[in-house]
Amino acid sequence: MAAGAPQAGPGALPEFGTLRLRREREHVLHLQLNRPGKRNAINLLCWRELVQCFQDISRDPSCRAVVVSGAGNAFTAGIDLSDLGSAFSGSPDEDVARRAWNLRQRILEFQESFSVMEKCPKPVIAAVHGPCIGAGERGRGAGG
Repeated sequence: MAAGAPQAGPGALPEFGTLRLRREREHVLHLQLNRPGKRNAINLLCWRELVQCFQDISRDPSCRAVVVSGAGNAFTAGIDLSDLGSAFSGSPDEDVARRAWNLRQRILEFQESFSVMEKCPKPVIAAVHGPCIGAGERGRGAGG
């Protein structure tokens, strides 16, 4: 599963810092955004872990469906601006064109967190409860 994740034996699920993945029942995984103190706001680590997690889920032959929910009383508060604000600001030493190019690359990198869910060969079901803001909205509805 995840590179460097501790393995408890065959069929063990990887551990993440911002996500909780568990086997809900046979063939069904439950992925929970797990930052309830921040209303599951998506920080830089969460963006990266979502990609790794869904790559792992896609390769897991025992998984036939995934349910995504949020811990606590919110699905997600969207992007954690306190963490990601600096990720989108360019260096003041860069020219405008280079700053724009780097910003585009960052946006494509973050977009992969959602694309990997869309590409997942297993059905992905969003169990939205409470607030679902910004980045969380992308996961709602048919086909996206």
